[in-house]
Parts: sequence; structure tokens; C-alpha cells
Amino acid sequence: MLPSILLALTPIVLLASLGFFLGKHTDYLDAPQIGNLVSNIGMPALLLTSVLSMNMEIYSMAKIIMASILILASMSLITLAFLKLTGQSIRFYLSPLVNPNAGNLGIPIAFALFAEPGLAVAVVVSSVVQISHFSLGVGVMSGEYRPKQLLKNGPVIALLIGIIMLSLSIQLPEAITNTLTMMSQITLPMMLLLLGNSLSKLTIKDKGKLKSVIAFSIYRPVMGCLVAFAITCLLPLTPLEKMVLIILNAMPVAVISYMLATSYKGPKEEIALMILLSLPISLIICGLLGWLALQAT
Repeated sequence: MLPSILLALTPIVLLASLGFFLGKHTDYLDAPQIGNLVSNIGMPALLLTSVLSMNMEIYSMAKIIMASILILASMSLITLAFLKLTGQSIRFYLSPLVNPNAGNLGIPIAFALFAEPGLAVAVVVSSVVQISHFSLGVGVMSGEYRPKQLLKNGPVIALLIGIIMLSLSIQLPEAITNTLTMMSQITLPMMLLLLGNSLSKLTIKDKGKLKSVIAFSIYRPVMGCLVAFAITCLLPLTPLEKMVLIILNAMPVAVISYMLATSYKGPKEEIALMILLSLPISLIICGLLGWLALQAT
């Protein structure tokens, strides 16, 4: 069982490591247009291809969306209470502790462990988390919320199109489907390369708050996993849907949280360290969950 998990996770670690190496020694991945290409073209194509090719029913998609919303809402309330009790900044730590890295790490892990069926669920979950990043994240850190930003988000638009197509039983022409498939095939490796590149750019100078940073780094994947487990047990989800939701909510602090903290003059050094420390914890949790999933089959 363990070799199967290692076999699934090894390409993820290697591609992210390659991105880290390239980020340290080259400028291959530095152009911001690459990230925009993946976010606005690759991710939407991947979402449509995965969902439509799996013939996911609108009811199944609605269940996954509802479960994701309930998990994020529950995490927000629990984290809000946690931050108040510990006297930490709600403005700058609420979103990083609530929103997991469900995109450029969660999607490849779900695909590696559960292949195409897991990928279809993961892209839907990731789209909901992206909405949370651009609503909870931007709104809380900036002090103002701009709903119009969501209308410019590629994965959100693709999710809405997918829901409409599933509701009306619309099928794309084969030529268009093949085109979307080719576009989506570049997305997973590029997401991992960009993740590694982002990690290579993180700068950590102040380590004085190491104790709270370590606590936050453990809190994000562990509490996300526990909350997702509790919520999914209450909903009529399939075993695969439950496992993917739990794994994606056990992901580490998202790199976008570092970017938002930088933009809004938050504690970017602490959040950078949280990303690095929470990453191995998430991988360990994913390995254990993947092992349990194999044991159950």
C-alpha cells in the first residue's frame, strides 16, 4: 500500500521541486503571464473537461459545492473564535487559516491518488475555494469587498458555464472537447512548477514569532481535515467525494495568502513560514488518507 502512495505523490514532489530549482536559478517561470495563463485558460479548461467528461450530474455538483461552502463557513467560525481567544490578528490570519491550497497542490494530489474521478471533484472544490480567496481573503485583508472581482475570475466563470451545461444537458462538439482536453493537459504540471517557483521566492527574515507560526502551520491542515471529516459525515456524499473533500481541506496555507498579505501590508514573513511548515504536514496527512482509502477498497 505504501509504495502506491509514494508512487502517486512522488511526481508532485518532483515537479514542485523542479519549480523551486528553476525559481532559484533561472527566470523561466518569473513572467506573470504564465500564472495568468494557467489561472485564466488552463484552470477553466481543466474544470470544464473534468466535469463534463465525467458526466457529473448537477445534483452531484451541487452536493460538492454545498459541502465546500459548509466546510469553509465552519472553518471561518472556528478560526474566528480561535484567533479571538489567542489575541491574533483576524484581519490577516483568518483567510490564510481558512482557505487551503486546493488549486496548484490539491488538484494534482487528488488526481494522483484518485485519477480522473477524483480530479472532477477536486476542480469543483478548488473553484469554491477560489471564490473564498477573492471574497473572504480580499474582503477581510483589504477591509472592503468587491463582488465584481469574481466576474473576472476564469475558474468561477467556467464553473457557472459547467453548471448551465449540465442543467440543460448540453454537450460540446467533439472538436471543442478535444481542444479543451489539450489545453487542460498543460495545467497540472504548470501548477506544480509555479507552486515550486512561488516557494522559492518567499523571504523569511523575522523568526521571532516562531511559536505562533508553528501553531498556525499545524492548525490549518489538521483542523481543515477534521472539519471536512465532520461535515462530510453529515451529507449524502459518495466515499470518493468525501475523501477528496477531506484531502483538499487538509492542504497547507495557500501561496495566494502570501500574495494578499504582501499587497495589503500584512505579516507576509509569518505567512511565508506558515506555507513552508504546513506543506509537509499536509503531505503526511494525504499519505495517511490515501493509505486508508486503499485499505478500504
